Amino acid sequence: MMPEMIRAKRFLCLVALTVCCSVGLAQASFRLNRAESFLNRKLDTAGILKALSGMERGLNFFHNRLERSDDPLNLRNLNTASVLLDETGERLADWQDLLDGFSLEMDKNHDHIRQIKHDSTLLNAALDSILQGEMKMVYDRSLSLDSLQHLAIIKINTLRNRVSINNLLVRDLKSEIQYRLNQLRTGMWKQEEAPLLIASASDYDSSLCAIVADALIRSFRVVKIFMVTTWDTRSINIIIWIVLLIWFIINLHHIKKNKDTETILNNVKFLKHSVWISSLLLLFTYGTYLYAATPAMYMHINGLCRLLALGFLLIPYLTKTGRWIWVCLSLIWISFAIDDLLLDSAWGERWGLMAGSLALIILCLLMLRRKTFLFRNLEDSPARPWVASFTLILICLSMACNFTGRLTLSKLFAITAIDSLVLAVTLKVCSAILVDAVYIQSEAYSNNRFSAFLNFVDLKSKLRRILWIATILAWSFSILRDLTFYDDVYRFLDHFFNKNRTIGSFSYSYSSLVVFLLVIWVSSILSQFVSFFFDQNRQEGIYKKSKLGSVALVVRIAIWTAGFLIAIAAAGIPINKISILLGALGVGIGFGLQNLVNNLVSGIIIAFERPIQIGDTIEIAGKTGTVQEIGVRSSKINNGEGANIIIPNGDLLSQQLINWTLHNRNRRVHFLIAIPYKSDFKKARDLIEAELKKSDKMLKDPPPSVTVDSFANNAVNFEISFWVSDLSESGLLRNELMLDIFESFSKNEIAMS
Repeated sequence: MMPEMIRAKRFLCLVALTVCCSVGLAQASFRLNRAESFLNRKLDTAGILKALSGMERGLNFFHNRLERSDDPLNLRNLNTASVLLDETGERLADWQDLLDGFSLEMDKNHDHIRQIKHDSTLLNAALDSILQGEMKMVYDRSLSLDSLQHLAIIKINTLRNRVSINNLLVRDLKSEIQYRLNQLRTGMWKQEEAPLLIASASDYDSSLCAIVADALIRSFRVVKIFMVTTWDTRSINIIIWIVLLIWFIINLHHIKKNKDTETILNNVKFLKHSVWISSLLLLFTYGTYLYAATPAMYMHINGLCRLLALGFLLIPYLTKTGRWIWVCLSLIWISFAIDDLLLDSAWGERWGLMAGSLALIILCLLMLRRKTFLFRNLEDSPARPWVASFTLILICLSMACNFTGRLTLSKLFAITAIDSLVLAVTLKVCSAILVDAVYIQSEAYSNNRFSAFLNFVDLKSKLRRILWIATILAWSFSILRDLTFYDDVYRFLDHFFNKNRTIGSFSYSYSSLVVFLLVIWVSSILSQFVSFFFDQNRQEGIYKKSKLGSVALVVRIAIWTAGFLIAIAAAGIPINKISILLGALGVGIGFGLQNLVNNLVSGIIIAFERPIQIGDTIEIAGKTGTVQEIGVRSSKINNGEGANIIIPNGDLLSQQLINWTLHNRNRRVHFLIAIPYKSDFKKARDLIEAELKKSDKMLKDPPPSVTVDSFANNAVNFEISFWVSDLSESGLLRNELMLDIFESFSKNEIAMS
């Protein structure tokens, strides 16, 4: 008996071991399959290695060039190098993140493979021969994958190290470039070359043509690299341009179907000439602001395209004098842009810069003369004398620096001067294009609620003010960038807005306040938007009863509440600090804001209780009118005589209110008719009842009535009363009935007194 029990126990143990090994085998196979699948994905290290090798050669070349003391880099070289290093650093950072993630996953898989490789159960001789064979296959497979995984990890880690080394080199080079840029900005106020009148052609190593050709070749190489590394930002620009182009084309297509096409297009300045050129001008003008930094050559190519598009749109509006001035400005801009690209100086360059400066001074003086008319059928800008004066100051500084041998500073002032003038004209035209686009939108869909909300007459002044602010900001940004002061101003503003300030135990920053106010402003715009769309009677003469006014009030309150909470969260204000604000608000309510809070709370009560709705005819404090708007603080009623009466919401709840249309618009109309005693009262009553039966506008239930009201000295007063379904028709119906009764009495010789 005992041997059988022992054999049974051994059998059960063997079965249990077999089951456990089968489960372990399945798990091991799954992990090996997963590791093999990940390994077969084969990260494109060849492409990274190829690009990295070229990047290393470029970085080493630039590092050696930076160390040369016999031929130091100028301001333009360093700015271009800084832009390229920024793009290179971003590319290396992306590779680093990619390789780190891949390496982390490989390490996890490698640990799983090692666990399988060192699992003793895989070589257990007590197992079934079939299962033992499968375990042996898994074990051999783990050894093979372990070797492959080890080699892949070595390869990836080697590549990671190279990327990290180059990343550190980029950081060192950027730090060195920043140091030298600061030195050059400080030293460019010192004399670099001989004064212009003393210098001669023999003082320079190369001719003007040679350095121009060399500068263009190098600049195009830089642009080629920049185009490859910034395809994502360029794609965003192209998508925005396509959206604008489609918007312009669709709206113009709708306008051409309108019977007033010619009248509408007469009010459009630039879009009617070419939607393609107009949209391209917007792209070339605003697209560059999406780049963090751009090489000078790319900026000037973009500026040249912008100049050509601008000239095409301006030609129809330029006077003869304006065309000559524009051609001269374009030639000066092109010459100064080429001069800005030069990496070395030449004798001819300095005299060419002087000639261009003199020409620009003459043009600025012409533009400052009020009698010089540049445009026809186009509104002149009040900013023209200011921009011309600013350009004149900069170009005079450029001439002075050129005379005294400060060539870097002279070139900086020259390109900034011409760019400020051309950019100011460009931004004005772009603003006009956007105004044209909104106007065409409003006319193309004049019956649409959204277009009514964007009413061109109401929106034009606000849109111009916003565009003026945007234009000033964009123009200022470009000037600071041209003068190389942008980084300094950015650091100052960043410190100013993000510096933590304290009031007692409460800390804040100006940036949080700006975010808070911005969110509140957006909430107010959304609130007005909702109010407009719920107001169905804005475009109609008759105010129809509607429950949407109360719904709009609830939605507006919800928007304000959500906006306030989002503003607090976005500004980073701790929720527990709100108690301070609520305490201050409570003190204000106690001392002087009772009426305001009363009106606000009353508005909420009106929204939910609905004692009045849009379109109701109400009477309060001796004033009668139709409810036109229910606001958060006050409501608006129209008295039917062209006046709008503003009534605080608190008065609507605290005073006696008569709502003529709370349940329906039925109204009882009555008037008196005096009939002398000598007349036939029965006949008179029959005639009145006959006239009442003729009208189809009176309600049959309750029926009209004719009753004796009182006995006067010389006559009996009959009261005629009836009900109408719409109180807005009561006055007209009463008038018609009185005239019909008078005519009927006259025919039947019944007198009235």
